[in-house]
Amino acid sequence: MQHPHEVVDMFNEFKSPQTNLLNVKEFLELLQESGMDKSCQLLYKKLHKKRNDNLNLNQFAESFHYDSSDFENFEMLFQIMDTSNSKKLSKQELKKQCDILGMGFSDKDIDIMINQIGSEEQDVVSRDKLWSVLQQYKNHEFHHQ
Repeated sequence: MQHPHEVVDMFNEFKSPQTNLLNVKEFLELLQESGMDKSCQLLYKKLHKKRNDNLNLNQFAESFHYDSSDFENFEMLFQIMDTSNSKKLSKQELKKQCDILGMGFSDKDIDIMINQIGSEEQDVVSRDKLWSVLQQYKNHEFHHQ
């Protein structure tokens, strides 16, 4: 499997020469020391679950892959987006986070998604409702041009 050269370079830089594996705990400490844990929050959360492991290149590279159909990945992403820790996102917050995270949703997409969810509170979406609408969105690809 071909991995992005940045991932391969990073792996090669931090792996153990003896075992050819990357110690996750040490890597997370380096991310924290360099302040990179803030700009790689999803990666940091994913690797934190494996903090006691040593990973080979394929396992390490997989940590960079975001599978939108995996609820666990979505949940980690939602926690990052939910800066107030309220378990909900306002429309503005969702738009801002989609831009920051490069999710590729237009304002119109987000409006349609939020309106379709029909929340009790206007222009606010909960984690579970957002997850369900994202799954519908992905399954039906109802993009309006």
